[in-house]
Amino acid sequence: MAAAMITEAEASITPKYSSADDPADDLIHCSICRELLQDPRSLSCLHSFCLKCLQQHIEYAGKGVTSLSCPTCSTETKLPSGGVADLGVIAFVSRQRNERLIREKLADEVAKIMCTNCEEAGDTSSSGRSKAVTRCFECDEYLCESCTKMHKTFKLLKHHPLFTLDELRSGKVPLSLPDQNTCQKHKGEILMFYCETCDVPICSKCAVIAHRHPEHKQAELDNAAAERSKTIQELEKESAQIAIKIDELIASNEELVLQLKEVSSEANTELDKTRDSVKKQMLEILEKAYKESKDKLKEFKEKNLTMLRNKSDELNGRRSRLQITRMLAKDVTQKGTEYEIAAVYASVTSSLKELSEQKLETPAPKLGKVKFRMIKPGLPVMNTLLELYPPEMKMNEVKEFGNLVNGRGIVCTETGSIMVANFSGSEFYYHVYSDKGELSSKISTSSGITGRGSASSPWCIVLHPNGRIFGTGNTQHVKQYQGDGTYVNRYSTLSPDNVASDADDSTVQGLAIDNDDNLIVGNVTKKYVSIKKPDGTHITSMHVPIKPWFISATSADNIIISSYEERAVHVIDRTGKVLITFNPPDGVDQAAWNPTGICCSKDGNVFIANYQGRVGVYQYDLKGGKYIGCNTNDVTQPWGLALSKDEKKLAVADNTCVKIFEIE
Repeated sequence: MAAAMITEAEASITPKYSSADDPADDLIHCSICRELLQDPRSLSCLHSFCLKCLQQHIEYAGKGVTSLSCPTCSTETKLPSGGVADLGVIAFVSRQRNERLIREKLADEVAKIMCTNCEEAGDTSSSGRSKAVTRCFECDEYLCESCTKMHKTFKLLKHHPLFTLDELRSGKVPLSLPDQNTCQKHKGEILMFYCETCDVPICSKCAVIAHRHPEHKQAELDNAAAERSKTIQELEKESAQIAIKIDELIASNEELVLQLKEVSSEANTELDKTRDSVKKQMLEILEKAYKESKDKLKEFKEKNLTMLRNKSDELNGRRSRLQITRMLAKDVTQKGTEYEIAAVYASVTSSLKELSEQKLETPAPKLGKVKFRMIKPGLPVMNTLLELYPPEMKMNEVKEFGNLVNGRGIVCTETGSIMVANFSGSEFYYHVYSDKGELSSKISTSSGITGRGSASSPWCIVLHPNGRIFGTGNTQHVKQYQGDGTYVNRYSTLSPDNVASDADDSTVQGLAIDNDDNLIVGNVTKKYVSIKKPDGTHITSMHVPIKPWFISATSADNIIISSYEERAVHVIDRTGKVLITFNPPDGVDQAAWNPTGICCSKDGNVFIANYQGRVGVYQYDLKGGKYIGCNTNDVTQPWGLALSKDEKKLAVADNTCVKIFEIE
């Protein structure tokens, strides 16, 4: 039985927000402490919290913060100069919260509601106070019979609205009265008008001072509230589809979480089985690989759980904000006063419009299964779904030799000698070096040739299994030499139906040998690759997306081409279709990516030289084009690359010299 793979990261994937039994309670409950709002403050996203809870929440951000991230939906709210304490509260929410307190107190038939006026008079003992029979909304007091009579007697108090507790319990009378709509800027002035330009209720003084006509469009508060109530209702209805879409995405995300658990569990089980099957053969190697694979699997799972958790948090935050906004929109238009509707209009409509305009992604696809592949007997390594690739190969320079001017293509022979293309002024040679780095001979690329291309700069060179040497360089021909350097012939690389004359301006540069010992030739002028037999017989040709300055063949009969001019390296098939693109290494900008020489090992490691910008030799994985690492920066301007026959050494034509690196 596989061990459980679920960790703390998994627990946090579940929504951190939940509604109370009555969804409307979210308007008057703090989502931090989960209690009824105490001294509430409202944020720009329309979520409300206890002042104390917000103050504790913002302490984690440190001093000097100018904005607050909503604990529920992460929307930023700009803080006033006085901080959290100076934040306002939505009038409708405040009234609903107060009515809830009154309703809960009235609903408790056992507990006696005592007169609060007697308490203020100085008698705080239960025996000294009488049972309350009425409530004054104006004074916010519960009154006994005696205090009720006095309340009705005093001239300043007798007009206050009084209701018996039985009337309040019956639901036939309101539990509270709306706050008086007075102007905060002009004391005592009633808010009777609405500035449609600024979307705020105003008093008569505001109408002639700060919101003066005709710069500001004005309307009576009741008419403005009626119109805005309709707008809020329409936007709330339209947002229903957004709520459905978010719910679908959340459900899809949760399904992916379940799939991830299942995939991880299956992979863990398979890993255990693989370990057991080879335990007797290579216990030490297996245990090391097992631990590394476990760590990689855990890293993979945690990485994806974190990604899904963040997605869930984002969607739940948006859903929570949408719910609270729609709830407020619906309730305030049904139960709110004209002032409350007008006061909240700008915030509600802005929030609903913003949520409606936010882009929602389509549900994510299902996950595949984790697979394993064996790179060595008894050594399990996870496949590309986990993005596990061969380790980065370290290279140590062991030899530097040669006196080159413009070293380009390079090849390693079976005997360990090195052949490299070099040109300078009017000298065009292939230099041949012994395995000790001594110059043994030079092959002239112009000897025995007349006409166009007789004096051409050598570019690429390959050694054919038949012992012949083939080279390219600044002409439309491939040149053939005997093993001792004697010129044999040359032939065009164009297909039979498009044979070029000596006047043709096409230029071939890239050159490699495939698994069938045929030549792969790249034409940089016409952007195509030809396959030729050693005798020049045309097999096929294909157009390619970039100029094939350098070419390498893979063990799967695909072709790798590079172009330093177009800053690109592609793997193509025999039709010219791009299978893989090798992107610039991590941390290297496209402008610093100038790939030149390329070579590919039998086990799928691709080495790419970058001759300008971030100079170096970089390693990639052939299967997925994954960047593995930088093998060496100990080069100045690398062009051609070649692996030794045993693939334990890498030869680099470093422009003015040859460098040999041992591969660890």
